[in-house]
Amino acid sequence: MTDIDLTASQARVRSAEPPLVVDLDGTLIHSDMLWESLMLFLRLHFLQAWRLPLWLLRGKAGFKHALAEWVQPDPAALPYDRDLLEHIAAQRDAGRHIVLATGSQRQLAEKIAAHLGVFDEAFGTDSDVNLTSSNKAAMLVSRYGQGGFDYIGNATVDIPVWQAARFAYSVGNKPFRLADGRATERAGGTRYHPLPALFKAMRPRQWLKNLLVFVPMLAGHALDAEHALQSLLAFVAFSLCASSAYLLNDALDAPDDRLHPTKCKRPIAAGTLPLALAVVASPLLAIVALSLSFAFSPLLGAALILYFVSTLAYSFQLKRIMMIDIVALSLLYTMRVLGGAAATAITPSFWLLGFSFFLFLSLALLKRFSELYNLHQRGKDKTSGRGYTVSDRMPVAVMGINSGFLSVLVFILYFNSDQVLEQYDTPQFLMGVVPLLVFWLGRLWMLAFRGQVNEDPVLYVSKDKVSLLTIALCVILVVAATF
Repeated sequence: MTDIDLTASQARVRSAEPPLVVDLDGTLIHSDMLWESLMLFLRLHFLQAWRLPLWLLRGKAGFKHALAEWVQPDPAALPYDRDLLEHIAAQRDAGRHIVLATGSQRQLAEKIAAHLGVFDEAFGTDSDVNLTSSNKAAMLVSRYGQGGFDYIGNATVDIPVWQAARFAYSVGNKPFRLADGRATERAGGTRYHPLPALFKAMRPRQWLKNLLVFVPMLAGHALDAEHALQSLLAFVAFSLCASSAYLLNDALDAPDDRLHPTKCKRPIAAGTLPLALAVVASPLLAIVALSLSFAFSPLLGAALILYFVSTLAYSFQLKRIMMIDIVALSLLYTMRVLGGAAATAITPSFWLLGFSFFLFLSLALLKRFSELYNLHQRGKDKTSGRGYTVSDRMPVAVMGINSGFLSVLVFILYFNSDQVLEQYDTPQFLMGVVPLLVFWLGRLWMLAFRGQVNEDPVLYVSKDKVSLLTIALCVILVVAATF
């Protein structure tokens, strides 16, 4: 028998098998279309969020239908189980009938099926019937008969469908036990526990930025245990609050992140962290942070609320508006300094706030420049979800460099102020900080033009030995000026 005859024979055998029915949410994709649609709706139509409770009154099917009339996630920007998708494609190539049956809204199911090109039919929830559990089982039995199909699912809600299927398959590492004594067989790629992914999505490395809450204590020379503990509490509160914002930001940006060469590895974008868990964890972290702050100091609580509201505004809208996003980022850095001041009751000086604003404005512009540089290297013209094009690189760089050296100018003027004479015994040592700042900022921007600074300069600095050495020398000079 020739290879062609053998292939044709295999196809006839495969086509004689019952249809292979595949679930979507949590099975074919590492996510849930209801949550994907909900976050897309909040991102695009936040001011229309008042409609959501009203839609819930229509029942789950009606809610999904109403949501689909407003937003439909891009099928190309979904986290598919590639191993499962390859298996399905191989089955179809061998002649088997492949069906997508999902509790997601029918139009979404049909769009995904059309995009993937491996399904012969697609069924989903309409305005009246939520196609999950027993509803899905009844529909499949009426169409293919009891035991007339194989089914791949992922959760206990699929048990009625598995019991009606000939063969039962499940994604994940643990099988499901059925009432008839059977157990599901494993299918698809490896699934991991979401808690490590949740911790990663909280971005603990970014907590380095919250060390800025210690600046008022250091600048005010209040180097004692009481002020240190107050600053530490502010650090914990700001870190939890920042992680809350990161989770929300990543949940909103997941479709864009999946199309990005590096951000696609973020837990929500990659599908290792379920959207539902991220959306629940985000407000919980914020509540803990705010409760901790208000229990310690109403002033710290007020500062944290201001910071949190600003991060929400940034996540939902401000980051999409050219230049406003840059100013917002620099202010968010400065708010950390104000948070430390609120915790310690140390009033920050005009010089400290001015220096902080211009320095962080330079770093925020450097971040945008690096993003645009990398975008240009990939041959693209416009950032996704941002208000910039690659042609904006030079004005962004010019403003960033000028802002950096304005911070140096503020420091020089501070050196000549009466406040320096009051706080430092040998202020001459402070002049040594000036060339170090010029060297550090100039080097950062030179490396950025060479494409050697990643898209987050703060994290780059935390790993750059030259930057760490420069910062250490600055600290030594400030300490020397004190005595």
